[in-house]
Amino acid sequence: MQDHNLLVSELQALIVETKRRNPDVKDASEAALELLKGGPIPREKLNQNADTLLEPITKGCKTKVAKVIGISIAALQRLVALGGVPTDRLPDVLQTLSSVANQAVEIQLKILQTLLSILTYNEDVHGEVLGNALLLCFKLQESRVSVVSSTAAATLRQAVMLIFDRLSPPLSASTTATNTETDTISITLPSEPEPTELMISPSALDAYNLFSDLCLLTASSSSTGTATAGGSGFHLWSTGEKEVKPNLIKLSSLHRTFGLELIESILSGYEDSVKKQPELLFLLQNSLDPLLLKLLSEKPTFPIALRVCRLIFLLIKSFIHQLPKQVETYLLALLRMGMGEHDNNEEGRKEPHPEWLRVLALEIIRGICGDTNLLQSIHSHYDATEGSPKLYSKIISSLSRLINEKPALLGIGTQMHGLGVPHNDPTSPSTNPHASYLDLGIGMVSSAASVGVNTMNAMMGGQGGGLGPASGVKLRLIEQHDKAEAPQFPETYIYLLALQSINVISDGIYTSVANSTNSSDPVKAMASSAWPALLAALSYIIGTNLSDNLFADVLTALQDFTIACGLLELNTPRDAFLSTLGKYAVPPPVVSAMQNYMENPNPPRNPSVISADALGFSALGVGAPTGPPSLSERNLACLRSTVNTARVLGPSLGKAWHDVLEILQNANFLLATRKPLMGRRPTVPGGSPMNPMSPGTPRHSGEMSEDKPDILQDLDTESIQLLINTLFDSSVDLPSEAFIIFVTALCQLSSEMIGMNAQNSMVLDISDYASTPSTPNMALSPMSDNQRRRTSGINVSHSIKSGERSFSLTKLRVVSTLNLKRIVTEEPEIGWSVVTQHLLAVARHLTAPPTIRSQASDTLGELLLAAVRIGKEDRIQHQVFDVLVKQVDVHPISNTISTDYEVRSAGFSTLNQILESSGHSLSVGWSTIFGMLDSICQDKDQEIASAPTSQYSETPATPMSEIRRPSMMLSKGNANLVRIAFPSLQLICTDFLSSLDSEAMKGCITCLGHFGQQIEDVNITLAAIGLLWTVSDAVQADSKDLWLYLLLELLELARDSRLEVRNSAMQTLFRCIELYGSDLSSSLWSDVFVNVIHPLLDSTQGDESSILAITSVGNILGNFLKPINQLDSFQVIYQKFLDRILRSWNDEPKNCATAGLKALEKVLISLQTSHEKLGENKVEIVDRTWKTFSEIGQNFADKSSTSYTQDNLINLVKIGSLLHDQLTRNDSERLNDLSTILRSIMTYTKSTDYRPDIDTLSPLQSSISSLIADSDKFSSSQKLDDLSEFTSLAYFNAGEPSTSTSTQTPLTSTGVKLTYIGLSKWSMPKMVEIFNKNSKGKGKQKEVFENGTIENVLGAYSIPIKLKYDCPAPNKFGDDPPLWKTAMTTFIAVLDNVMSTLDIEDISTERFEAIWTQIMEAFIGILLADSSEDVSAEDETFVIAHLTHLRSVILPKLGDTRIPDRIITQLSESLRKASILYHYDVRTNGGTTAVGIPESQEELRYWALELLVSLSTKKAGDEDEDKDRKVAELSISALMKRFGDVLKRWLDDQKLRGNLPFGRVREEEVLFALRHLATIQIWQDSLTTENKGSETLAGIYRTSSRAHLFHFYPLLLQFSFLPNTPSMWIFPSEHAHLFGLPLPNITKDQSSQLIDHDNTIEGQPADETPNEEEDSQVNAGDGGDLIEVSAGELARRCLELLGEEMGLGI
Repeated sequence: MQDHNLLVSELQALIVETKRRNPDVKDASEAALELLKGGPIPREKLNQNADTLLEPITKGCKTKVAKVIGISIAALQRLVALGGVPTDRLPDVLQTLSSVANQAVEIQLKILQTLLSILTYNEDVHGEVLGNALLLCFKLQESRVSVVSSTAAATLRQAVMLIFDRLSPPLSASTTATNTETDTISITLPSEPEPTELMISPSALDAYNLFSDLCLLTASSSSTGTATAGGSGFHLWSTGEKEVKPNLIKLSSLHRTFGLELIESILSGYEDSVKKQPELLFLLQNSLDPLLLKLLSEKPTFPIALRVCRLIFLLIKSFIHQLPKQVETYLLALLRMGMGEHDNNEEGRKEPHPEWLRVLALEIIRGICGDTNLLQSIHSHYDATEGSPKLYSKIISSLSRLINEKPALLGIGTQMHGLGVPHNDPTSPSTNPHASYLDLGIGMVSSAASVGVNTMNAMMGGQGGGLGPASGVKLRLIEQHDKAEAPQFPETYIYLLALQSINVISDGIYTSVANSTNSSDPVKAMASSAWPALLAALSYIIGTNLSDNLFADVLTALQDFTIACGLLELNTPRDAFLSTLGKYAVPPPVVSAMQNYMENPNPPRNPSVISADALGFSALGVGAPTGPPSLSERNLACLRSTVNTARVLGPSLGKAWHDVLEILQNANFLLATRKPLMGRRPTVPGGSPMNPMSPGTPRHSGEMSEDKPDILQDLDTESIQLLINTLFDSSVDLPSEAFIIFVTALCQLSSEMIGMNAQNSMVLDISDYASTPSTPNMALSPMSDNQRRRTSGINVSHSIKSGERSFSLTKLRVVSTLNLKRIVTEEPEIGWSVVTQHLLAVARHLTAPPTIRSQASDTLGELLLAAVRIGKEDRIQHQVFDVLVKQVDVHPISNTISTDYEVRSAGFSTLNQILESSGHSLSVGWSTIFGMLDSICQDKDQEIASAPTSQYSETPATPMSEIRRPSMMLSKGNANLVRIAFPSLQLICTDFLSSLDSEAMKGCITCLGHFGQQIEDVNITLAAIGLLWTVSDAVQADSKDLWLYLLLELLELARDSRLEVRNSAMQTLFRCIELYGSDLSSSLWSDVFVNVIHPLLDSTQGDESSILAITSVGNILGNFLKPINQLDSFQVIYQKFLDRILRSWNDEPKNCATAGLKALEKVLISLQTSHEKLGENKVEIVDRTWKTFSEIGQNFADKSSTSYTQDNLINLVKIGSLLHDQLTRNDSERLNDLSTILRSIMTYTKSTDYRPDIDTLSPLQSSISSLIADSDKFSSSQKLDDLSEFTSLAYFNAGEPSTSTSTQTPLTSTGVKLTYIGLSKWSMPKMVEIFNKNSKGKGKQKEVFENGTIENVLGAYSIPIKLKYDCPAPNKFGDDPPLWKTAMTTFIAVLDNVMSTLDIEDISTERFEAIWTQIMEAFIGILLADSSEDVSAEDETFVIAHLTHLRSVILPKLGDTRIPDRIITQLSESLRKASILYHYDVRTNGGTTAVGIPESQEELRYWALELLVSLSTKKAGDEDEDKDRKVAELSISALMKRFGDVLKRWLDDQKLRGNLPFGRVREEEVLFALRHLATIQIWQDSLTTENKGSETLAGIYRTSSRAHLFHFYPLLLQFSFLPNTPSMWIFPSEHAHLFGLPLPNITKDQSSQLIDHDNTIEGQPADETPNEEEDSQVNAGDGGDLIEVSAGELARRCLELLGEEMGLGI
């Protein structure tokens, strides 16, 4: 439908284009369009109307108008596609197209499209019509326009394909035609010996003629496409003078390149069709073959040669079976060209082939080698039969020779010979005599690869450019069709092709074997004939300088071909290739170099030799290696390939296993030693870590770095080791026969490494001991050293020196573990005998390295243990114990005694593990086991006697000696044996005790005792003691005698010289007694004390064991006091216990003393809880205990050289407390003794570990204080006396430096000063509590008053009160009040009760006066306490408040007749001193100008002065006149002295100071004195004077209440005349009161205010601001009513009053 529409469109366009100039074309187009307007029509109708449809096209082409022609040809193309052009009209159509073929390019291209459509849609085009169509294409192909020429060429190719697509199978005479071509044509082929006639189809004839014409035209043309002149052209089938001409293509010439390309396209695209057409095969043999050979012989140009080579490759690949002789010719030709063999020219001289022709040939050979099926065909045609040309072998051998052609170009791969090894010529046999692991007679094959290399290496220094990315080309030459000249290519490209060819041959053989499901005999034959050449080539090329990718290819080829040989059962080539892999995987020189390096890592340098670095040769790779030898990355890759190969071929390797395992052993040696030596591999810029750029192989410009191939990935040590381990893991898949070979190889390798005869590796007899080497050097000189170095390159002395474990033994252990079931359960010959005999032989070998012997022993133990676990049969257990008995035997004793012990230890360890896993099923007698274990602790002397000694006498011991002294070795060995064997005993005691009878149990206890007494390992000793505890549980219920036997065994251990052993044994012993004590009978208890406990107590001597023993005995007595109390010997038992405690207190360390007291404490506690059950023995216990306690308490303070710890004292107090609980109040003597002991403990000052006691009580102080204060047995007097003494302890030497030597407050050895501050803080309120609590009831208080207790209490309080600020700080951390405040507060609390008691109790005068003396001492102490200059107002207020309270309590009692006058006088004098307000800082005689310095606490001083005035003056309303008068008469003298000092000092200073101000304090003081002188009144006759004057004056002085003014008359008189005196402001009411003036008019409320005011501010200075309380009582208003009064006025007022008293008033 689309083509129909397009045709209609083209016709319409043609109508439009020709409607004016070409009406005939227009009319024809309209006619054709009219035919098509009905839509698509069938092909038959189109053919019927072909004339009408073709007419506009034909006429349009004749118009010569390009546009019209183009439209017409386009319409023709659509018509052809619709099938509207019948075949009979094609000649006219072709003629029309030929007529316009010289038109524009667009038209030519449309013509080509139309021609291709004609050939496509008209399948019946044959003969001349087909030839004309092709001829038109050929003509257009000759166009000089490239697009036309190329399009025509493509069209021709398509046309050729269309022709060959029509080929049908040839028809025989009897065959009925079934295809569309029913016509057949007969042709005659000029074959030999007679022509052949064939019947073929027209299409086959076309194909035959086309192929024949192409060969003919190509042969007759030159490379430029013109026919050869002069008859010198090459003609096919020419007979005489008659020249053969083309049948189909009427051309005279054809480009050879184009002709060859068309032939190639036919052969490559229609291979099967050509093979089915005999005529075409005939042409291949008789036309194409001569053509190709002739072209090759004419020195073809590059384009011709390229295409000829491609055709040759096609013929070889596709027609080897049809053209065997021709293919043979081609292969030989390719080999000659590829190998560069010379051809004879016309003159008979040999001329070389051009290099590009070699490359083309080798590229073809590379393609042939890459086709495995083709190679098989070549082998089957030319190598399989005898007398054949052996082309397959020739190809491989030629490639092998080619690779060795120029070794200088390929260089040497430095990595392949290891790192850190001098790179000498690796191909020289003299370099390394051990270069191969195999001795299989293949040296000649390997040496073939190294022909000529030695000489070149000597010339080139072992370096060359090598093969790498720069050796290749981006596009193969065989594919560069567009090149007229041969392109440039690297010189090494030829060898790269050869290398690739070798690789693909190896890979092809491997692939064929791996994928083969049928018989592999052909492939086996191929591999058998190819392996020598492949080995020579690959073994050489892998050692050259290859890039990573090429090296990976070569290595893969080596690995794959090795595997293929193994799978094909070609053992000799398999072993040869394995040898090559092993040689490059672990180069023997590297192994030897590493050993030499480890023995001498820093060899001394010869100063006389110039180094390579100095000569600048180091950059050329010349000189000694700079690092330790190691395997390179490529060595590791080879190693991995070796392992992979062995893993694949494992079941069939046979004896080659030994060599593979040796390779792995050497690799393991290098890999293991490289870890600590090399660290990280150096990374060189521009090169891989393991492939540094060598100077001889510079990187070409533009060369890109290659990504590492997979085979070079993951080559770290861990990955390689994992791969090796995987190889051994795969042993589980080996069949039994292969497994035996594999294990035997491992054992053989192990034997060779230690110089042991692998064929006779049984254990030496004891008779061989006489031949033991007499010197230690023999152990370092292995036998058959040369033999071992030949096979492995490792000297056994290295293993001895480094302590390296045997690789073969390690892997034997792995293999045995993996194949354990097979080894154990199958017949011993399968593996058990080989493995165990070898392991036992190595472990018992006299000269084997110790490390390897121990390794073999450990491996053997693991195998035996696993065998018991897997097999339970008697045969298996018999096998196991047969080996185990030999392993633990004490003989033989070698030079390395420690190793002998290790081997035995391993045996005992295995025994222990067997017991763990299968002990319940063993039939071995327990006595035998105990005897064997017991012998370990008893064979020391025997082993010392049997140890060889001659060696030590001959060779003196040195610090570096490998052999230790016998005593050291034996001691260490015994210790190890004990440690290894003891777990077996431990296991028996924990799991199998129930299986033991009495005799065996006793043997077990004895064995445990021996293990406990051994001195090799104290931990095992302790564990044995612990097991005795376990055994005790089992024997106690069965036999008391056996239990006592166990205790005696523990007793022996408790006397051991080792402290920890004694302690552990004691703990176990006493734990047994405590656990089972409740079930013991009286007789057994007696036996325990007599035979166990008492001997144990006697044996302890003041160490930790003594502590444990005493403590444990105390626990036993405390826990079992009742049953022990019932023993007849109880008193003896208990007295021994007390004597032991007393001994520990007096003679042993103090921790022992503490332990003894704690033990006694437990007994006393038990006594309290069970006193009702003890009967009479309770009193005996208390009496004996009190006697011991009293002796301790009375004597410890006398020991001046002994220092008891706080724990000693605290526990002693606890004992006292418990005994206190057992006393009654009637036990006054013991109570007094207890109080004395407690006070002596409290004041003990020699302890070395006092604890701080400032913030809180120390534990010792707390325990003593609590005991005394809380006691209901002590009397109140005892409590108060003790607490008062405790209170005063804090103030002895208080405030003195801490370096004081006073015995009362010493420094302990810990540097802590004994302060007793916390004790004082606690005791002061506690005394108040006790005093108040115990004063209830008649007569209770009098006791404390009469015996002086109250005096002690008050005296204790007075000490901190007097010290005040000199008291110690009350705490370090916290905010406790000062001690003097606490004392003052508690003192007042006690004083209130004391005063009330003094009023009601009849106290003796002596005690009364003493009590008042203490009271007054405290009161005066408060007044006169030294004060700091920065006293806070809070402290002052606190003191005044408490003094005020004391004033209210004390002053009413002062007039008591029982109070001595001295107390009152002392009080008044103290008040006078306390009221002094200032002092001078200079000494004065009379007056002074110095400023008076005010004293602190001014308010307190005025308070004292006020109190002094109050005591000395007469007050209105006194109820007890006699008492007040007495107090006043005793106090007035102090007051007069105080006021007199004020006035006199003022007047004296005034004379010197003049108008200089005195200061506030002095002014206020003088005003205070004058105002009180003017207002106070005294008791009559209370003031006396010696100068009485007249009798009248004397009477007045005696009877006047103002007699004090007469005393101060002279001073007052002087004051009255002073010009400037201080003044004060007072209220009018006070002014009237002071000066005797009438009171102003005031209300009743004002009068009361005045009274309050007079009582409140009396004595307050005028300039002092009233406080808030006073302000609330007296309202001064705005101050306008205040009156100023000066000191002079007050003095004159006093004189007036004096006059009034004398009657001198007006």
